Amino acid sequence: MKSKTALAPRNRGALLDAMRAIENKANIYFVEKSYFIVGKLIDLLIAEMDTDDDIDVAGSGLGRRLAEHLHDAGPAAVGVEQWDALLSTYNAVIRSYIREDDDPPTIQPFLAALRAARVACTDPTVRNILDGLWAARYLALEYEGASPVDLRVLDPMAPSLASVSMTWHLRLRGEPFTFLVDNYSLLTEDVRDAVVRASRVPLTVGSVELPRADLRGIQMIDSRLDTRVQIADVVAGVGREVARLAMSGVFDDELQEATHEMLDFNVMCSSGSPLNELTNRKPLRYFDSWMADHRP
Repeated sequence: MKSKTALAPRNRGALLDAMRAIENKANIYFVEKSYFIVGKLIDLLIAEMDTDDDIDVAGSGLGRRLAEHLHDAGPAAVGVEQWDALLSTYNAVIRSYIREDDDPPTIQPFLAALRAARVACTDPTVRNILDGLWAARYLALEYEGASPVDLRVLDPMAPSLASVSMTWHLRLRGEPFTFLVDNYSLLTEDVRDAVVRASRVPLTVGSVELPRADLRGIQMIDSRLDTRVQIADVVAGVGREVARLAMSGVFDDELQEATHEMLDFNVMCSSGSPLNELTNRKPLRYFDSWMADHRP
């Protein structure tokens, strides 16, 4: 059964019952794609350029502040059309092309969109960030001619898995675990090993020490052969619907109520995003329980 069938109005009662029954055994992680792309703009251009000046843009929290302001204020500051062009051209540059007939990325459309956004910008802070991106534009030249292997770091799957491993550490109260994942071409053995290593490395953002997971491995499997992955696919479809409702300004739908405890406390979005608002509308019991046990 696909999530489309589960989400059909005629099946809503059964779906709500099912979600309530598995609320402590499922996790929904939100990724707002526009914010992910903006974050990569900051991380791969401004942060890389500032490395020469010994500025830890990511570790200091500066990178997130820049990404949040650019993401939230950018559309109004440069105009929706210019903003969409900036993100779509950068996404075209950094996407992991894997089909034989795909052409390697070129940065010229992105540079044109960035130049136009700077000219149109009416917000001084956004303009400063865009100027920083323009100053670091030479770094984007490295994408031209890059292989799919070189660009795989730009896919959200690997950082998402590393982040979700932290949440499962909380949910499982520190017990070791393994991820079972539907076949995905970019999750090569090297990438899976890198995710496992990243999940264990001590990580501090600002003054906050994040919990690290005992992730033992990531196993790939054909979803047709394992009902757990099939259920996860349905839950993912439910998560997309819950997110769609929030982005439309709805926060009290029955489906949102039934799945709230499934939400990952760590959301890849800006603090002003409706996805963040949905996650924070009421406490997450698994998170509060872990925090109560680990307060100094």
